[in-house]
Amino acid sequence: MTRISRFPVKDNVLEKLFDLLFEVIGKQSSQDDFSQVIYDLLSPTERIMVAKRVAIIFLLMKKIDYLNISDVLKVSPNTIAKFQLIKQDSKGIVKSLKKIVRNEKIAGFFKKLFLEIYKPGVYGVNWKSAWENKIEYERKKERGI
Repeated sequence: MTRISRFPVKDNVLEKLFDLLFEVIGKQSSQDDFSQVIYDLLSPTERIMVAKRVAIIFLLMKKIDYLNISDVLKVSPNTIAKFQLIKQDSKGIVKSLKKIVRNEKIAGFFKKLFLEIYKPGVYGVNWKSAWENKIEYERKKERGI
């Protein structure tokens, strides 16, 4: 757990700090600019921690089971349960991730349709690549990533 001073910051100062943070992080025009700011602000451990937290909520929204999330992200089931509770009370991250999940569902539908049209056993289809695509699709469906 991170450590902060035991002396609390006044609410108006804290609000100004968050405004400044939004100006620095939220107003980046490209992914490269955003990455550079994040690499300057956060340590490697903090970057991994934040990325895992977002991924846990994302995978929970996709209804991936705890065991698979735990195995892929190397986190404990208790951590996943904690973020399940956070997800239920969240207003910001869930709204942002819903758009991504919706787009993934649409892309998944077209991928499934493509796999059905060009499945192994159909004349003129490379069976090896068709099987590889089908296995990759099943793995992604099961694991979420």
